[in-house]
Amino acid sequence: MAHQIHRPLVSASARCQSSLHWLHCQRSLSSTPSPRAIGPESPKYIDIPQPPQRFYPPRPRIKGILPLPRNVFRGIDKAPPEYLAAVTPEPRTPHDPALAPGESRIAWKQRMAASRRRNLREGIVELTVRKEQTDKFFAQRGARRQAERQALVERKEREDEELTNPSITRVMKMLHKGVLPDPGRAERLEDMRAKIAHKEQGRVKDRQDALHTLYMQARDFITNEAQLNEAVERVFGTPEAPVTFGTQNGGGESIWNTGKPDTVQDMLNKANKTGGSSMEQNEGYTSLTQKRVKRIAEQLTGGKI
Repeated sequence: MAHQIHRPLVSASARCQSSLHWLHCQRSLSSTPSPRAIGPESPKYIDIPQPPQRFYPPRPRIKGILPLPRNVFRGIDKAPPEYLAAVTPEPRTPHDPALAPGESRIAWKQRMAASRRRNLREGIVELTVRKEQTDKFFAQRGARRQAERQALVERKEREDEELTNPSITRVMKMLHKGVLPDPGRAERLEDMRAKIAHKEQGRVKDRQDALHTLYMQARDFITNEAQLNEAVERVFGTPEAPVTFGTQNGGGESIWNTGKPDTVQDMLNKANKTGGSSMEQNEGYTSLTQKRVKRIAEQLTGGKI
């Protein structure tokens, strides 16, 4: 007895339709619609508009390094027939076209050599034509791009851009055209040249005064041993007749016999001609007069005295 298969009373299509009807008819707990049965943890829970083209095809990865194309010509014109005849010379000894059957290999070598010569000539000619076409294309393209760029550079600015662009003033626009006009440039340069010439003249005069002063003071320079001994004896004397200082008790060999050196107050009194006796004041005035007369004489003679 065969086993009987129990069939369901309701077909699958009916059950699917009833389940869908039940899902649509069930009452939700919220008044807001469910976002297409996507949980809040999903990045697609919030609908964000995407651009029309999100992805672009990746660039193919080139494995290895491509060698640089060889420059066949290298500045040599290979198109003339003389060059082709020199690089593909014909055989010196002509061969008989009618060869014996045993010599078919020689005939094959002759055909291969002729084919190589023909291919080399045609290849050089075609490469020359292609090089000329390529150079012409690049030259025309470069000239066209330069003309387009120059036209864009020299194109006048639109009126709406000029009126709505507050960051560029007329002075800045003039800078793009060239150097700003300077009407007083020549006078200013001439004034600067005169100032430089005057300063250089003053520098030359100071140098001449310094040389003249050095010449006048060189009379007292000590240049040999005899002059050194003479200066030492004049200042310190000789062992038999040493120089003495002071007037008390016939003087002495110490400079302190002349008294104490002047203090700061004494030097100020001499400079201001205050304090002290009238003789000291007159002495200070006399020395000052002598210095002034010496400066006047130097100015009149044009050099140091």
